[in-house]
Amino acid sequence: MKTLNLTVNGKGTSAAVEPRTHLADFLREDCLLTGTHLGCEHGVCGACTVLKDGRPVRSCLTYAVSCEGASVQSIEGLDDDPLMVRLRDSFSAEHALQCGYCTPGMLVTARDIVQRFAGQSLSDARLRQELSGNLCRCTGYTGIVKAIQRVLRQPEELPIASAPASTLTALQMDHYTRLPLEEGAMAGPAAAASSSDGDGRRIEAAFELDHPSEAVWRALRDDIQGTVACMPGLELRSVSETGEVDGVFHVGMGPISARIAGEGRVVFDDAACSGRVEGAGKDGGSGSRARGSVTFTVQDAGHGRSSMGIVMAFELTGALAQFSRGSLVQDIVRLLIEQFRVNLDARLRGEEAPSGKALNPLSLLWLSLRSRFRSWFGKG
Repeated sequence: MKTLNLTVNGKGTSAAVEPRTHLADFLREDCLLTGTHLGCEHGVCGACTVLKDGRPVRSCLTYAVSCEGASVQSIEGLDDDPLMVRLRDSFSAEHALQCGYCTPGMLVTARDIVQRFAGQSLSDARLRQELSGNLCRCTGYTGIVKAIQRVLRQPEELPIASAPASTLTALQMDHYTRLPLEEGAMAGPAAAASSSDGDGRRIEAAFELDHPSEAVWRALRDDIQGTVACMPGLELRSVSETGEVDGVFHVGMGPISARIAGEGRVVFDDAACSGRVEGAGKDGGSGSRARGSVTFTVQDAGHGRSSMGIVMAFELTGALAQFSRGSLVQDIVRLLIEQFRVNLDARLRGEEAPSGKALNPLSLLWLSLRSRFRSWFGKG
């Protein structure tokens, strides 16, 4: 057992919990907050969605002990929230609920959508995409979409509150605005980080390499295919003289296997030691689609070392979309970036190139959980 201290719906809470207890069971059984519903318990249906430090998370995938010191809000804690009051009224007016089982999680997600897109014109198709992580077996979603649109159309009444950024050591993860790459222009990490309104995910990471910056940039510039291959699951099959690229993103997760093939382009800025690869593609088997970009910069860190900054912006739809959500995705991304650093370091030392095998988030998730348990019990 471990003593857990956190804030639940504005009240300090302390309880002894088993490390294996997930947040949904803790809320329902220890706090008697049964408004949080459990559906699939695999992070797919979204019925258990709650707010952790202001951000929607799947409480069935979030270990309670990982919420030490955090602020958690369940649907009960949003009773008097002005935006939630308006959403509840709109859901009733537009007949956006039927059996009601998905409704608590759907309302938490709807609140997040309205906050992120306040004052913007959002198409029904885009709104359905934003809701794709919350499943409803009854309504057909038409009423839900109308209810959210109804609130979005009244921006002057919206209480705007920015969710706090999630940060890890040398890693930041947030929503992002898709940034078009104009001909001859370079959108570096600073530019990408300055624009954030919720269209997908953006990850910023930085690390140092025990190699001079000139050598690192030369290796990146002269062999972008080899560099991209250092990221598990990514492969550039061809790069033209004008920068057009043809690539594959291969992901394997148990019964879900996707080979997303697509096209894009790469641009380099030698003066700034910065480059950007962007593209989009789809997998015919699973129906998954992906689009994104990777921007990287190299700087001198002194003493023969270099620092590398990376900004990854992406969005997933289809069967793989669920794996871009949830609190543990930060740990998966952290481990993914670390594997890229290790592979790149090996390549710069002239060792054998990475195998390019499929990205397996479940393996990364296991490493993440093992790391968390070691930190919780002082075995790091």
